[in-house]
Amino acid sequence: MIETKVTPLGANEHRVEVIIEQQEYDRLYDQQAAKLASQVRLPGFRPGKAPMAVVRKQFGSKIHDETVSELLQKHYADIIEKSGLVPAVQPELEVPQLVAGEGLKFSMKVATWPEVELGDLSGLSFTRTEVVVEPSDVEAVIDRLMNSQVRFETDEERSAQEGDQVHIDFVGYVDGEPFEGGRGEDVALVLGEGRFIPGFEEQLIGSKAGDELQVEVTFPEDYQSQQLAGRPASFQVKVRSVAQAVHPANEDELAQMLGFEDAAALRGDVEQRLKEEARQASLEATFEAALDALLAAHDVQLPEMLVVEDMRETMQRIVQNMKRQGVDVTPEQLRDPEFREEVRRRSERGLKLSVLLQAVRKEAGIEVDDAEIDAEIERQALRYPEEQRDQFRQWIKGQPEQIDGIRAQLLEGKCIEYIVAQANTSVEKKTLSAWQEERADQQA
Repeated sequence: MIETKVTPLGANEHRVEVIIEQQEYDRLYDQQAAKLASQVRLPGFRPGKAPMAVVRKQFGSKIHDETVSELLQKHYADIIEKSGLVPAVQPELEVPQLVAGEGLKFSMKVATWPEVELGDLSGLSFTRTEVVVEPSDVEAVIDRLMNSQVRFETDEERSAQEGDQVHIDFVGYVDGEPFEGGRGEDVALVLGEGRFIPGFEEQLIGSKAGDELQVEVTFPEDYQSQQLAGRPASFQVKVRSVAQAVHPANEDELAQMLGFEDAAALRGDVEQRLKEEARQASLEATFEAALDALLAAHDVQLPEMLVVEDMRETMQRIVQNMKRQGVDVTPEQLRDPEFREEVRRRSERGLKLSVLLQAVRKEAGIEVDDAEIDAEIERQALRYPEEQRDQFRQWIKGQPEQIDGIRAQLLEGKCIEYIVAQANTSVEKKTLSAWQEERADQQA
């Protein structure tokens, strides 16, 4: 028999006091002791033949711990069911105590998801953003492509100029000795891009295929290798080839370089991609405004246990992302007050929105069916070249986690669309280029 008592602690946190009767504890304790007795080897006794009293005296603490562990595993679901609570995170267990004649007593601190009463959404007021594509946006992309698309034509007699591509062999020396990482063969280098040490590329201007020359440079003080930082170096360089940069002469040539039939097909593709970007930008800006308004109109009390757990998971994701980028994170950085405050802010915002959007979903009866998921997969497939789309479709449909993510994303989107439809909104139009500039300023 199990006794439970629930005491509210405030902010959706509860203490669940539990008593498991002495008889069940004793029965399971005896089973654990017998099991251990059959396994242990004690001096002076044959394997498995040690007296139970000796086993209890020597291993009593271990037997008790294993008994408690098994009791908790066995009754956890029943305890939670009797409490009537639905934990939002793993409950915190206080160290169980055995009270002679009264049984095993312990308590759990349980955090539950907040329940909110959704207000009248028609009372929300915010600005919807409509991002539009103008002809100038298309022209800007075409201009960038005209300038960025280039092929290189090798000329045996050409003297290298800025913007040309040279292929070189080189060996670097510091204090007359070759250094690690200072050797390269048939390395392609576009003069003027600044990929090499400052001053290196400039000394190749005027060189021709077959030339051998010595390049003198000094490594920057902040160079990534401390052994080389600030030190002078000499490079023996052999120029293998010099190629002139040739840009497309017109849009039709540009289109062919990019795999399109003609300029019209290229422009159509550019316009389609820009419209999709504008659609996403409109949704992003409008959704953000809707969520801000929803948060401002509702007071959601989060249990601290839930916030702390979400902060822990958020910091783990941040550390993993930084490590993937080659950045080491120190314990001091994770303890930084400003960093932790920002993580807390994000966690609280995300958790509150999760609660509120679930309430919106319940009110509106919002669901996502398989046809909507298939449509979203098709939309995502358009990001890939046509010959890769079938491969993408097959891959993502075989990834349950990806499908769950798409479903969650669509559910959230439909909930926010419902909020926008109910709310009192005005419209602000922005060109795609203006929106892009604003985003760049925010991220700077």
